[in-house]
Amino acid sequence: MKPSETGHPYLLLFLVILIWGINWIVGRCLSSPVLFGYVHISGVLLAFLRYVVGAVIMIMIILLQKERLSEIHKQMKPFVSALGISILASSIYVLCANQSQAYVSSGTSSIIVHLCPALVLIYGVVFLEEKLTIQKTIGFTLGFLGGLLFLYTSLESNSGPNVDQGIFLSAIAMIAWAAYTITLHYLEGANRVAVISVQLTVSSLLIVPFLVMYTMTAPLEFILDIWSILGVLFCGAISTGIAYLLYFKAIEIIGAPKSASFLFLIPCVGLLGDVLLHELPSPITLIGGVVAIIGVALIKRDRN
Repeated sequence: MKPSETGHPYLLLFLVILIWGINWIVGRCLSSPVLFGYVHISGVLLAFLRYVVGAVIMIMIILLQKERLSEIHKQMKPFVSALGISILASSIYVLCANQSQAYVSSGTSSIIVHLCPALVLIYGVVFLEEKLTIQKTIGFTLGFLGGLLFLYTSLESNSGPNVDQGIFLSAIAMIAWAAYTITLHYLEGANRVAVISVQLTVSSLLIVPFLVMYTMTAPLEFILDIWSILGVLFCGAISTGIAYLLYFKAIEIIGAPKSASFLFLIPCVGLLGDVLLHELPSPITLIGGVVAIIGVALIKRDRN
């Protein structure tokens, strides 16, 4: 039985969905006054810190594996171009995604970003020669429609002078994440830990100029307390380090378009969070969640 025919990659993806769904909520709570009444960490600073922590975790794993740097360099040499593009895409993604949470809710931002499977599917069909079956088409269409229903209800609850800016940043993050997902397809066969280590380390360095420019227009917020520490550790070590590896592994097994399709389900994590907080979702939101789940289920069942 092939790995793609077992539940293994799907278990990885469902774990990734849970982690990334919680990550959006944590980022929103830290980068806006929505929960505590004040900002713990500026979005651009949180983006930098989560990548630094993630890079440290990945480097520690490499050291524990006791692989020679020369051997890792040899393994990575054929993947330089794809790695460079993935670094740029991941840098743009984390900057725009985290900064958008200062202007719009984590639900709105995450929904926009996770409409990206549609872009990945188009790329897969046109350039990767993925088969576009009727079942897969219906599944992606339902997932996309479910995301739009989530977005419609989320935008209705957002107001403020910077909402448009938050939506724009989320849209840029969505394009960047689609590009990042596609690059992982071309990095198949490379040392996953080494890839993520290089991505996070170089991306962290690329974010530094944006930190400097940001400080020229507004002060960086950073309150050092238990919530900030736990939030940064979760966003960096678990959401960025571990979850990126799991996502990479799933793409290697079942491909970028099918793996990306599961991102349609991330807003459902926010929906469950609302229920736990006794904030009952609207009927349209529930319909959106059901439609997205049905769509992803159809994609999962597709064997092509």
